[in-house]
Amino acid sequence: MKAFYKESFKKTDLSVYGDLPDPIAGSHQMLIEVKAVSINPVDYKLNNADTGFIPGAKLPKIVGTDFAGIVRKAAENQDDYKVGDKVYGAVSIFTGKPGSLSELIVTAPKNLRHIPEGMTFEQAASLPVAALTALNGLRRCGVKAGTKLFINGATGGVGHFAVQIAKTKGAYVTASCSEANSDLVLKLGADNRVGYSLRDLEMISEPFDAILDAWGQMKYKDFSRLLKKDGVYASPLILIAPAFLTSLVWLVTGKKITSSNMRKRAEDYDEIEKLFAEKKLTPVIEHTFNLANAAEAFKMAEKGRPRGKVIITM
Repeated sequence: MKAFYKESFKKTDLSVYGDLPDPIAGSHQMLIEVKAVSINPVDYKLNNADTGFIPGAKLPKIVGTDFAGIVRKAAENQDDYKVGDKVYGAVSIFTGKPGSLSELIVTAPKNLRHIPEGMTFEQAASLPVAALTALNGLRRCGVKAGTKLFINGATGGVGHFAVQIAKTKGAYVTASCSEANSDLVLKLGADNRVGYSLRDLEMISEPFDAILDAWGQMKYKDFSRLLKKDGVYASPLILIAPAFLTSLVWLVTGKKITSSNMRKRAEDYDEIEKLFAEKKLTPVIEHTFNLANAAEAFKMAEKGRPRGKVIITM
């Protein structure tokens, strides 16, 4: 099979496109023919990193997390999926197991969802990490009807989903993005748009109930100033500050700092799929590459400031 994989643990050695043996599914595993994969920051960060730190890491290491495809072999003793079913989901790359950027993958049934009627492989592949991260971030922020919410990086992978989901919850959304993306962020439903530079942030005077930093680049002095007392700041990046420090901030200022990583419970997928079916959540996909050009796709995702999601098709 064709795949995009790391041949070395060295940070300077990026992934390559080439041939690898087809995986063999065990009796309790699913064999999936992959049709589409989306790229997330975690994917290109792993691609650029020394991956020897991953428990059980071994070479070659296929990268990629999200996927959508077709069941080619079903696991025994389960009735949820059969051969020919269209499915999507996400695999963990922080293990010795392969990622999703290959023509075939093996995974457990628990990592799968049926692709809903009317959803393409590309749309399905765009959802797991980014949409579920956005949903969890809004949950952590306590977003509800009337919440004054600031979304930083509102036209990226997580951000463009967050804007749409927040509006379905009745929030008043102020979104930061470039001038070139103003049309998109307003089309997604944002009530107000501001620039994303430090100067733009300094010009905001009215505080917010919550901030979802989808870009993960805000400084403490900025988000602290922009939060009301008892406000919440959430970032999809893993917060490296020790728990006692974030607790101290809360005790002194009444403002909460929290991490909003992906949560993939069945009810989370249900909510995302329901919003899609109701046409209240639409993935933005402007850049699609084939697997042979995966290296270009990674450059676009990391350096090109894409609107929405970057997709790789098989």
